[in-house]
Amino acid sequence: MDRKEFLMRACGLGVCGCALNLIGSPGLVHAADTPQEDQRLLFARYQLAKLLGAMVAGTPAETCAGILEQTGRECARLGQLGVRFKGNPEGYFAAARQAWGTEFTWDREKGVVTVAVAAGPCGCPLVDPKRTPSVWCNCSVGYQKESFEAIFGRPVQARLKETKLAGGTRCIFELTLC
Repeated sequence: MDRKEFLMRACGLGVCGCALNLIGSPGLVHAADTPQEDQRLLFARYQLAKLLGAMVAGTPAETCAGILEQTGRECARLGQLGVRFKGNPEGYFAAARQAWGTEFTWDREKGVVTVAVAAGPCGCPLVDPKRTPSVWCNCSVGYQKESFEAIFGRPVQARLKETKLAGGTRCIFELTLC
């Protein structure tokens, strides 16, 4: 059995939860006290944060942002929320406001939509708030772009104005219709 196969089997058996105890995962005292799925999610969050840190250290910022934007676009495609509201931005705004407390402003003349995510912890289940670098927020930029391009049926430019992972109280995006 090679190292990769050993690690895959060990994680499948919940050994990663024990490893998390050694590295100081927040709130995890004993692997036996935490359901295996929770252990796996904690490990995935930890590994993603480490991967992002390594990526940022050795890759130009624009390259990192582009890769993560693609990840967010795929997330939006899978959720199909933008597609369901094609041609109906107000319906999308209402649904997101009700589901997540997200606020929107839309300057129709300028073609600018501002998205303000509700205050509180990051909504992404992959985020470890103590370890995940803010470069991860480019994933949300991609999510916003993909969603609004589907809604409006045309290209959108997106800019992250504020992010929780960089110390903000909420995430704010500015989207400009092209």
